[in-house]
Amino acid sequence: MKTQILLTTLCHFLVFSLFAQDKVLVFTKTNGFQHPSIGAGVTMIIDLGNANGLWTTDQTDNANDFNASNLAQYSAVIWCNTSGNNLLNTSQQQAFEDFIAAGGGFLGIHAATDTYRDRSWTFYNELVGAIVQTSPNHTSNNFNADMTVVNSHPSVDFLGNVGDTWNKSEEYYYWKNNGGQLFAGNIDLLEVESTGNNDYDEARPISWYKEYGGGRSFYTALGHNSSDYTSNTNFIKHIEEGIKYVIGNTLSVGDFGMKKDLTISPNPVIDIFQIADLSGVKNNKSLSIYNIDGQEVYNSKIDSGIEVANINIEKLSRGFYLGLLKSGNQEQTFKFIKI
Repeated sequence: MKTQILLTTLCHFLVFSLFAQDKVLVFTKTNGFQHPSIGAGVTMIIDLGNANGLWTTDQTDNANDFNASNLAQYSAVIWCNTSGNNLLNTSQQQAFEDFIAAGGGFLGIHAATDTYRDRSWTFYNELVGAIVQTSPNHTSNNFNADMTVVNSHPSVDFLGNVGDTWNKSEEYYYWKNNGGQLFAGNIDLLEVESTGNNDYDEARPISWYKEYGGGRSFYTALGHNSSDYTSNTNFIKHIEEGIKYVIGNTLSVGDFGMKKDLTISPNPVIDIFQIADLSGVKNNKSLSIYNIDGQEVYNSKIDSGIEVANINIEKLSRGFYLGLLKSGNQEQTFKFIKI
């Protein structure tokens, strides 16, 4: 009964605020270096959301937008090349911390780690996962280097397998000295090779993700140049999958002590959607689907050992649904639209 009430509440809330799409807020305030690529980044995020139908995008550099009632409409906040300190006052910081605690997503791009570098907001430093060092804080722009894929995640899986490389010209950050730091808990995705002979030029992580404080965090140090956002297909895909992760279009379920990122696609769906990749999730799995009134309209077990589950919902009417995927003692919800 408790689960039924919760699902009914969630369904009505989501129908009211997010019926067709999630919303993301792109925050672009700077109190330091202002990247000329910010505008291109905002445009790219808007275009990606329009193309895949998964989110709509608002943009702001107004700190007053960080309040509980306004943030409640968003699934994630993207800090796109923000910089400097004192971007938010104390109450605005608390509103953002509460947003994350309630399950909100965070995505940081490039100079998001050049933000609150004075360590005046520990929560933010830990959420984004790093502080860029000073004097110097990066390689020359358009420094060409190879990055190695070091973990599997939708934001890098399209590049190949773990151990494969991506060659890119970039302004690669340093984390080691002069106020720099990498925080515990980051699950590294890309590691750039050594970019010189100094100790801070050593091979170092350049992108990572994690669950933090009740929400999800994804960060990439890539994205200095405007051309990344307009013509670098690998970078654009990297960001798109990062956004999908933080807004909850991938799921974390699995055996005790193990988490597995799963993807629901396509969404919206016509008759059949897929849950992938289920390899390694050994516990028995089941899927329930609920309509907007919280009534269960679909229930099925998913065979153990299967890598991709094809879910046929052709008998369901068009509309909004909430899925509940269970694996052992873990469970996760996701929303989708049938068209």
